[in-house]
Amino acid sequence: MNRKCGFFILSVLLLLGIISCQGTKIICKSSADLANPADGGMLTMQWNSNTELKLEGYRVYYGTSPGKYKSCVDVGKATESTPGVVKYTLTGLNKGKRYYLAVIAYDTFHKTSEFSKEVSAEAK
Repeated sequence: MNRKCGFFILSVLLLLGIISCQGTKIICKSSADLANPADGGMLTMQWNSNTELKLEGYRVYYGTSPGKYKSCVDVGKATESTPGVVKYTLTGLNKGKRYYLAVIAYDTFHKTSEFSKEVSAEAK
């Protein structure tokens, strides 16, 4: 995703669940909208939880090319597998395909963090 969008515009678009910057449009799905894990591949990821007091949740951005996220899922607060560590399984992926992922946190005012460092993995 091109990170040259203004912070205010990005915040408003995140509030609406849509990111649009220089022709790129990503609509975040809720985790309930994803396909059943039996229907395809999946990736389980974990990250350190955000310590923001007004944390509302996280969004996972992903795609099949580095830095180009064509999909997004709003995972809400997700589940802390151990204190301070959030774990989430992304489903409905193509088995054997490599995905590139980044996470943001957002608060109750829809302010967002920067994108996390991008990671990649093959869907199982």
